[in-house]
Amino acid sequence: MKFARQFGILALVGCFLVGCDTTGDRAAVNTSPAVDGNWYQRSMLWLHEDHHTQAAHAVGREADPAETRRLIAELAPDVLQIHAKGNPGWTTYPSKVGYTPPKLARDVLGLYRDIARQDGYHWSIYYNIGRDGEIMRRRPEFNRDRPDGSEYERALCYHSGVGPQYIWPMLREIITGYQPDGFWFDGSVFTIANCYCPVCRERFQREQQLDAPKRPGDKGWSAYSQMQRQIYREFITQTCQQIHAVDPDCLVSFNWAYSIRMPERPDPAIAYLTGDIANHVEKLPAEAHWYDSTGLPFDLMTTGHTFTQNDAGKLAAIPKPAAQIQQEIAVIIANGGRFNLWDNPTPESGLRPERFEAFNQYVTPFVRARQPWCMNTQRTAEVSLLHNTASHYALAEKTRKPFNRANNRIDGATEMLSRLHLDYEMIGDWRLHALDVRSPLLVVEHPRALSAADIDAIKKLIASGRDVLITGMGLNANKKLWPVFGIASIDFASGSEPFTVTVDNRKYELNHWLNRITVAGADVLLTAVDADGKFTPLLTAHRHGRCTAYYMPIPLLSAHQTNTPPIGFVNDVFAMLRPMRERVLATDAPPSVHVILRQRGEQRIVHMVNMSKGHRIITSRKGTYDAAVIDRLEPVPPCHVSLQLDHKPRAVTLQPQNQPVTGWRYANGRLEVDSPSFDVHQMIVID
Repeated sequence: MKFARQFGILALVGCFLVGCDTTGDRAAVNTSPAVDGNWYQRSMLWLHEDHHTQAAHAVGREADPAETRRLIAELAPDVLQIHAKGNPGWTTYPSKVGYTPPKLARDVLGLYRDIARQDGYHWSIYYNIGRDGEIMRRRPEFNRDRPDGSEYERALCYHSGVGPQYIWPMLREIITGYQPDGFWFDGSVFTIANCYCPVCRERFQREQQLDAPKRPGDKGWSAYSQMQRQIYREFITQTCQQIHAVDPDCLVSFNWAYSIRMPERPDPAIAYLTGDIANHVEKLPAEAHWYDSTGLPFDLMTTGHTFTQNDAGKLAAIPKPAAQIQQEIAVIIANGGRFNLWDNPTPESGLRPERFEAFNQYVTPFVRARQPWCMNTQRTAEVSLLHNTASHYALAEKTRKPFNRANNRIDGATEMLSRLHLDYEMIGDWRLHALDVRSPLLVVEHPRALSAADIDAIKKLIASGRDVLITGMGLNANKKLWPVFGIASIDFASGSEPFTVTVDNRKYELNHWLNRITVAGADVLLTAVDADGKFTPLLTAHRHGRCTAYYMPIPLLSAHQTNTPPIGFVNDVFAMLRPMRERVLATDAPPSVHVILRQRGEQRIVHMVNMSKGHRIITSRKGTYDAAVIDRLEPVPPCHVSLQLDHKPRAVTLQPQNQPVTGWRYANGRLEVDSPSFDVHQMIVID
């Protein structure tokens, strides 16, 4: 089979060399291999060797084949991945297209290919498709330009011709020489800033009949940012077409493409989603929830090492403590993802034995013990959180980053919902427009903008029987929704102000932007009292048969520093919208425990992940991220879980310890289970 695949690759490359057209109408079809059953779907543990080679080093000199193979076997990953080209622009292999390190001592790419084939690992290649120091130095016309004509540091412009003249020929060279199972492309979506190279400016003039705007607020700024997004989309499609024309079975992914920063439906040629978060466990849950909601499989990558100060006061890399890396792994795999382990070899390609010994002790066993209950499961969501392009890209209007990550609506909402144990799915606008909302309640948190299609879908969703909560400025510019929510008028706030609200004799003092509303058919569930003692509706409900349209005229979940409502108030609000007796899952676990409900057929798996901060030491690293060392987590105390089930289960077990749960009870359609104390990750499996 491998021979046939290689023969086919060589034949197709021959067509490229003589100039024949093998692509046909590929732009109109899905060029990705079938997702179901491919090697990625069957893989749980990756090893990524992050090798940004430099000209000064004898690349490959320390890559002893036998020792490299032995250390990789210590981890025993499903997938082996190493760089072909890193940020500086130098390769790990002898290239006729790219820039080979002048002191290259060994074909590192070939070594890893051979190890993968000998030991049965799947074989993926890292390629930095957005940063290239050598291209910036040698071919500056391919680099991204600032408005003043200066260059962004190591940022390629995908509209400059760099694809057909450099990137795509190099990818063909790699495919024919090394036959990878997949490509993992880095440095793309998050490096994109509005480019002012001649090619980009000419395209904008042609499409908009305007000069390129130079700063936010200039005429055409939104259109210019949208053009940059479209250039990136086109580049993804074209790159996948180039690869699949040579090897149709090669799986392709772009680091952080279609993530929270790019909340769009993935290109059909993308096989899976991926992202690297080196040392920030708090950033993992939201990205995992989003990726899990897109319909594609995904992985998230964290480093296997961290940094501390040694006795001489200098930075030293050490293996991450077990508690730290297991916490990262747990929150990824509990949300349906694969774990991608990021390691850095020496500058001359050697692996560090102390790291792989640590991986063997507490990474591989942790992953493999949980794999049977984590792979190929689906979330049972309590609520759905809208993350639409109109609102997200509107938040980027004052930046030069078309795919800006900052979004205080999503950041605040994902954190708060997890602390309230309201397991959530995230809804992209393509799912909203298809009415693909799989929980009883859609939350539309303080959106900066809603498109006409968004508004129409929200109305249809309510008519179909789903509850919807809109908060903050969600009704500000959308009068078409006012009758649906039973609102007659809105007096929009011009600033934050203090007010109080009482829920079941609990008085809360808040300070926020408070829209004054009058109702026309909606019931008032909560009332705010302002500083002058005046009353105004704070939570309204407009009934539509068996469903309800709720409106709260302040941001409820957004991260607004001191203006953020207290968790007790938010909990009371959701207790009104989703009463405990109606929830699929309820628990008394601490807020620091993320509780996730997954299922596979009739089987239910309750994941409990200890996301407490633990005992940590932060080491500052100039010019890059600060490094955390988390050497222990406070154990989670015993807690109770109540789960809605339509039948009495056959068995309830704690996994991965394979321990039957004693004393569980089933009555009135609910399973009651007591969970013992645990350190990092506990699964309750219901069969």
